[in-house]
Amino acid sequence: MRWGSVLSLSGAALVLLLQGQLALSNIEITPTSIDSLTEAGKTITEPMWEFYLQNQTTDVPGKLTGTWYVAGAMFMTMIQFWQVSGYDKHNSVVSHDMMFQAGENFDYFDSNYSQWLGNDDQMFWGLAAITASETGFPEVKDKPTWTSLARAVFTMQDGRWDTEKCDGGITWQIHPWQAGYTLRNSISNGGLFQLAARLGRFTRNETYIKAAEKYWDWSESSPLIQPKKNWFVADSTSGDNDCKDSGDMQWSYNYGTYLAGAAYMYNYTEDAKWRKRAEGLLGRLTTDFFPKQYDHQVFSEYACEPKQTCDRNMLNFKGWSAQWMAMAANLVPELRTEVEAKLQSSAVAIGTSCVGESDGMSDLCGSRWWGAKWDGIKGLEVQQAALGGITANLMLLSSAETKTIETNPDAEEKYLDTSDDDIEELKPISTGDRVGSWILTVLWGSGIVAAGWWLIKQA
Repeated sequence: MRWGSVLSLSGAALVLLLQGQLALSNIEITPTSIDSLTEAGKTITEPMWEFYLQNQTTDVPGKLTGTWYVAGAMFMTMIQFWQVSGYDKHNSVVSHDMMFQAGENFDYFDSNYSQWLGNDDQMFWGLAAITASETGFPEVKDKPTWTSLARAVFTMQDGRWDTEKCDGGITWQIHPWQAGYTLRNSISNGGLFQLAARLGRFTRNETYIKAAEKYWDWSESSPLIQPKKNWFVADSTSGDNDCKDSGDMQWSYNYGTYLAGAAYMYNYTEDAKWRKRAEGLLGRLTTDFFPKQYDHQVFSEYACEPKQTCDRNMLNFKGWSAQWMAMAANLVPELRTEVEAKLQSSAVAIGTSCVGESDGMSDLCGSRWWGAKWDGIKGLEVQQAALGGITANLMLLSSAETKTIETNPDAEEKYLDTSDDDIEELKPISTGDRVGSWILTVLWGSGIVAAGWWLIKQA
């Protein structure tokens, strides 16, 4: 029985045959039904929200214990789910906590965390903010718009573009004392590329588009994106070796972030080179991360799922990637058929995996969507990934548009200097952060080493 035949079934019950076992889902999902997907998303959201409340750092809205960016990425998913489902139960808290974490300068670089953050950490909050703009998420009274917050992240990170080594790129970590500082990784550079492309399309400001072109061109000239190797995307490359080597661990979000960015660029520019790039990345993503043993139809973070070695970060990856695939399909119609088939069959699989029960909570999702059972992994991250997979399918069915400034004028950029002038060239970030970093290095010495959550990438 092939996955395509599962999708042809109708009615309340969906039957899934996986690895020779017949299993019925406790969350019955019809992947072509908005109502079915919406109800599944609500069911998955509730334990995720409970995990969020349980693991929030005391008196710090939006800050999870042991991590900072994961909550921002979760909000990104929840905002996207709200747009395509109308489910607004948690909107007020999402809005409050996102704005709280923007910090006093509204740039997601609050001094409480800025000394140990990576560029990818800050970037996810920027993507959450531009998602709010594109979906029409309500603005917060007497605060900068979500677009302004996304722009602040972009401006700060663009100012970190480092040509002293590798002729460009941004480093994984922000400060020289951090472990992994010299690495240039795909999620940081690809995330900045995607953020620039989305800001460009949303605001119609060509400066962002030019920046996105620069980020892509550098990525392709480095070992990170390798079109001649069937669109292989490396995880990282080292500035210590002038970016001649690469760390080749394979993670879906590296492909997904560049894929979505390329799709935004094609939708805005209508330049065929961007469609070709999106097609190439999608082809590699849907081949490698939808393995043969699951009939190439179920999303799997295959580098860590089989032996259950995915860490807290990796458990999220396919949820974000599924949404980026759906974005790409909505922006580049030529991709739609392939994306629909993969995401719909994965939605059915999600329903069979979210059947766990623990500590009074039910509908717990595991790390493996393909097992037709709960695999015992639990937490906010796996719930978020499952919600991302459901949301991605809703994005394909929904008539909700990916807005621009013309269709969401409330999101117009408002700058902290209160200037209303249009920008011709984005102001570069000052050197204050870098100077401060070196001062802190002298004061604190080499004893301060931020243990990067993503150090597995060097393995």
